[in-house]
Amino acid sequence: MNADPELSPLSESLKEIELEYLNAYCKVVLLKDVPRLEVAGIIMENLKQGNVLQLRRWAADKLVEAGVAKRAELIVDLNYLSQLLWKEKNNVTELQEVPKYFYMDAKKLIEETSKASKEKADEVRRRLMDIISLRLLKLFSYAAKRIRPATINRMTPEESVLFELIIGLVNEWISHVCPKGGEEV
Repeated sequence: MNADPELSPLSESLKEIELEYLNAYCKVVLLKDVPRLEVAGIIMENLKQGNVLQLRRWAADKLVEAGVAKRAELIVDLNYLSQLLWKEKNNVTELQEVPKYFYMDAKKLIEETSKASKEKADEVRRRLMDIISLRLLKLFSYAAKRIRPATINRMTPEESVLFELIIGLVNEWISHVCPKGGEEV
């Protein structure tokens, strides 16, 4: 299944999540009338400005890039990152709720802001890295204690993959250094 022998199991899982993200449905609002639109073999005609369409993300992104539509759902932006950073800092034990594809949306934000302003893209990167650091500390803390957090449903798919790898390593390490050191999680 691993087409690239250089990919680690983690990288392979992250690529699968990215593919899932691109094929997930999202909503867009048309910014102008569209007489005919063909997406993945489906033809839509006489679409009016203001119509809401539910499309695969890759198709929706093309419409947004072309200036024909805008996203209709929560958008990860600098303001959202600032609020999330504040929440993560002020609750040191629990992960804050984020959109399922938070990291993919943040990555897209960096790409988009890089085109407009290097300074703004750098600020987005700094906030995102602060959020990542705080969330990783929480994940590592859960793994070190060998507990599955009550907020496990707040993990993104990327965090879940990482957490499973970490908890597996922790369990293996503990069984080596402290035989019968407790139940595996």
